[in-house]
Amino acid sequence: MRHGVRTGLTVGVALTALLATGCSGSDGDAEAKPAYDTKTKTQRIGTAGSVCALPVTFDLPADWKSDNVSAEVQQLTTVGLAEMSCELDARHGGTTGFIRVFTDQSRSSTPRFALERFVSESKLQKRKNVEYRDTKAGPYEAVEVSYEGHNETWGAQQKETHLAFKSPKGLLVFDIDALDPIDHDALLPELDRIKDTLKGV
Repeated sequence: MRHGVRTGLTVGVALTALLATGCSGSDGDAEAKPAYDTKTKTQRIGTAGSVCALPVTFDLPADWKSDNVSAEVQQLTTVGLAEMSCELDARHGGTTGFIRVFTDQSRSSTPRFALERFVSESKLQKRKNVEYRDTKAGPYEAVEVSYEGHNETWGAQQKETHLAFKSPKGLLVFDIDALDPIDHDALLPELDRIKDTLKGV
């Protein structure tokens, strides 16, 4: 169910980006534009009374479908102390993949510890390029991990990305789940949209 490595800029691409910004010594760097399309019509996920009521809310494209998770599915998908609470389906938006939201109500877990459990319990074999990064999710300090490995069931290489942070109402983990690395990479901008638009409730 669960289961990325962001491709780093090559020297050539980095040099091109540097030349594009110029070297005029202006007051500051140009403001970075988000990777996601800001003109996309969106919906608010996580609101009280919605299918996926969560301790946070955030934006996703309006054509994505959200669904809560049954107790039976939670038992099968629990990672450490994190239980799947919501499934966000990107297939109606043209990408074969999901972003799944896990919640951990324990007081002892930290974002880094939760992500380490996701990596260690991953079904991917020969995991490599495991990279942890500090980031922000709305107002919260967060940690993100990406890696890749071999999916023996499908006989193919697969990417994984997970984001974790602690809100006043519990720890959350967002998991990109896509079998095809191309679909996985297509979902990364939407994870950025979540981070940029996320608010506590």
